[in-house]
Amino acid sequence: MRLCAALTAVTLLASCTTTYAIPKPQLARLDGFKDDNAALLRELGDVMLNRPNDRRRTVLDVEGRAHHFTSDTPLALARVSAQADAEFQRFIEVGVDADRFRGVPLEGSSSGAAAPALVVPLTEVDHARLREFSLGKTLLLTGTIGAVVLGSLVAVSMLFEPTTGSDDDRGVIDLGPQPQVLRGPRF
Repeated sequence: MRLCAALTAVTLLASCTTTYAIPKPQLARLDGFKDDNAALLRELGDVMLNRPNDRRRTVLDVEGRAHHFTSDTPLALARVSAQADAEFQRFIEVGVDADRFRGVPLEGSSSGAAAPALVVPLTEVDHARLREFSLGKTLLLTGTIGAVVLGSLVAVSMLFEPTTGSDDDRGVIDLGPQPQVLRGPRF
């Protein structure tokens, strides 16, 4: 049963996201991105004062589809040398110029200390990869797994013949002989 649960969890985690290739020139659109996890009042203040909000950017993938980049969006830089491929990270600040990509990872920023920035020369970057969560795929996969498990249980239950009790049972469970009271000296 644990194996079945582990396989289900791995399947759900693997298919809930889709990875898109982002061309290197599109990284320039992320320049100046910053999300310092501001309080709600600061966000309301930005809206009320009509200040631009830098907490979301839009990039295009290789097929021309638009994707929103926020501090919750995992991003990885695919390097020219495949052996030095970077892992997916979430960034709270991104700066891109003609020479380098500089991103401050989200991990470590909640402790109050600034997380070390990831600095990669653009000459080493082939393209970027962006990972998005897909609610539709998650619901479809979860529903399919649930239907298969339920169908399996129904099919297995049909293989067994129903059992019937004897005529004098009347729905009572027999727990064995009744306890006897021992007679003896009282204190």
